Amino acid sequence: MANNIPFQEMGKTVRILSSSTANTVAVTADSPCNQVRIHNGTATEVFVRLSTTSTANAAIPTANTAAYGMALHNNATQVFTAPRVTDVEGGYTFYVSVISTANANVFVTPGEGF
Repeated sequence: MANNIPFQEMGKTVRILSSSTANTVAVTADSPCNQVRIHNGTATEVFVRLSTTSTANAAIPTANTAAYGMALHNNATQVFTAPRVTDVEGGYTFYVSVISTANANVFVTPGEGF
């Protein structure tokens, strides 16, 4: 459950390379949590999708067509609420998928807070 506290990391940060093809990566928290801090420190906008499955890829919306992907603006950091994860083989794993029109490094940290 989200807390009214500054963001508290609850696992290792993962660096994901974003490009024009969706890249979906497992993120494992040290304990149950359902928030994630995502940092896009590059000059390009990226689209992000959070899921409990490894096959849920992010997509870039086109004109008048919806797609599964939340925009994360360039040089931005945002905390998102992720799907609640359950213990899978000793870890709390969910998946983050990113896609962009140019290469970008996206950093993802599981935790709680704002």
